[in-house]
Amino acid sequence: MSRWLQQQATRLLDRTVDRRGFIARSAIVGSALAVNPGGFILKPQSAYAATCMCKGSSCDCGSACCDGWTEFCCTLNGVNTCPQGTIPAGWWKADGSQWCGGPRYYIDCNVEPGNSPCSCGCANGDCNNRASCCTQFRYGQCHQEYPEVGAIMCRVVTCTPPWILDPSCTTAALTDNRTGVHDAACLHTSPRLTGIMAQGSWSLSTPNWPFQPNIALRYGGPGDRPVVGDWNGDGIDTVGVFRSGTWYLRNSLTSGNGEISFSFGPSDGIPVVGDWNGDGIDGIGVFKDGTWYLRNSLSAGPADHIVRFGQRGDQPVAGRWRSPAKHDGIGVVRAGQWNLKNEFGPASANYSFTYGDQGDYAVVGDWNGDGVMTPGIVRNSTWYFRNSNSGGYPEFKLRFGDESDLPLVGRFAAGARSRLGGAR
Repeated sequence: MSRWLQQQATRLLDRTVDRRGFIARSAIVGSALAVNPGGFILKPQSAYAATCMCKGSSCDCGSACCDGWTEFCCTLNGVNTCPQGTIPAGWWKADGSQWCGGPRYYIDCNVEPGNSPCSCGCANGDCNNRASCCTQFRYGQCHQEYPEVGAIMCRVVTCTPPWILDPSCTTAALTDNRTGVHDAACLHTSPRLTGIMAQGSWSLSTPNWPFQPNIALRYGGPGDRPVVGDWNGDGIDTVGVFRSGTWYLRNSLTSGNGEISFSFGPSDGIPVVGDWNGDGIDGIGVFKDGTWYLRNSLSAGPADHIVRFGQRGDQPVAGRWRSPAKHDGIGVVRAGQWNLKNEFGPASANYSFTYGDQGDYAVVGDWNGDGVMTPGIVRNSTWYFRNSNSGGYPEFKLRFGDESDLPLVGRFAAGARSRLGGAR
């Protein structure tokens, strides 16, 4: 009897609801039958009205918790990624997004098989948040190796196509442009970045938005090339300068003299910094005309690695392009074309994509805390970030600094992800 009722109700709902197709209609009707069977069967009301009890909460039916959609993951855990114990199980898109300049993608994070079910309710117990763990269906383009998954705990939103973020996702597209207005404040906060600005003097800002300088120091001078790195393995990046082939490094974010100084690399090269051997301490390097000279220790001596990669005029970048990785890799950016390489051998680039234009300043950093360094560009004091090593629209952007500044990225507090800076 209940199966027949659900089939009849689904046919009725089919004429009025198209939000997620047949699966969605069945899910809503099934929920109505499960939650409020008497009200749905015996009274002339919609399935949505029958389920608009918010699981016994006191929320008004017009509140976000009762609108039938799932809350964004960043509301639950502060991060726009699937929480532990969940997997991307499907996605849809909204075209013409004001935030992405093109499609905006919504990814459902369903409870992974084998993990304990989560409890249905308003996210964080707040009626102003959408529900969490209350919807059971899946779109199914991702992780098809699992025939069944649990409830949707939350949603991730991105400007990057899901099949790039997670190779298990297919390119089969579902579109619901009405969801293009769904948003949350936590999707637009900065990734808790700290900035440094310098012109013979440096200013550090707090890791809050908007940026407000709260530390001032003086180090280096006009003509120096500024660098930042973890010189002692304490997990915090501090300042340094490269001047005519000599490095002057300091282990604290304070004014003073250089604590480490030595000569290394061509005097007219471009300094680079990276953990080349995975020991947790940054080494140094110099890029000149397509040749990289990399040294593991902070001292004078021969290069530990000499790598031919790139050409004259390229912007060098260094970072961990995958996770896990034993050490940082290298890369070059040429008129918006990025070529990134994991190892120091003769092999070609592991990642090649276009992001930005001629004249943009290239930066890299771990913008979302996933352990992978991804691209950013700075153009006219506006920073544009992506969370994957691929071309496409920026995930987010912010305005910071002046046009004459040289952008820098580092970790200026213990346990921090990448943070912004610049020097003049």
